[in-house]
Amino acid sequence: MEFTFVSGHLALDLAATLTWRSTYPIELLAGPRDLSAWIVQAGLVDVAGRVGDADVERTRELREAIYRTASANPLERQPRAGDLRLISRTAGGKQVTPVLGELGHAVWRGNVDQALATVAHQACVLLGGPDHRRIRACADARCTRLFVDHSRSGSRRWCDKSTCGGRANAAAYRQRRSQHGSLGGLVAGPDE
Repeated sequence: MEFTFVSGHLALDLAATLTWRSTYPIELLAGPRDLSAWIVQAGLVDVAGRVGDADVERTRELREAIYRTASANPLERQPRAGDLRLISRTAGGKQVTPVLGELGHAVWRGNVDQALATVAHQACVLLGGPDHRRIRACADARCTRLFVDHSRSGSRRWCDKSTCGGRANAAAYRQRRSQHGSLGGLVAGPDE
């Protein structure tokens, strides 16, 4: 499986491994092989070690804690204390470490626990720092992906301009074309 990393932050990319949460949820971390693939594709390690079903379950628990916390709006709903504890406790573990093999070449090594500690640490930095104010939800009502808006104006609307943004632009174009077409027969031309 190929995963998509467009959230602008690794913790939010993990949160996106359950897609279309409000309409038709699709679990992308269905088993150990999926988790191994995500860990490698996320660039956490060069080779994912042994991954079991319990690792998948722990990853999903962390993912959901990150998602709930990142999507919480303190003015409306405070983050759950249990989620904050889980993220913080996981972040306290030993993280993935690079091993320098030669100049210009590092190998990233670690097990699932270290990969989760690394993601949780990054989640703590994001959620506990000023960039938490830049977390946005995709403007596509069906998409539930969160992303960090790094745009200068702070007006990014789509998780990914080639998917959700592209669909929105195509729909707007079709709408304009159909309105133009229906008005075309009603408006007199310049020769009439």
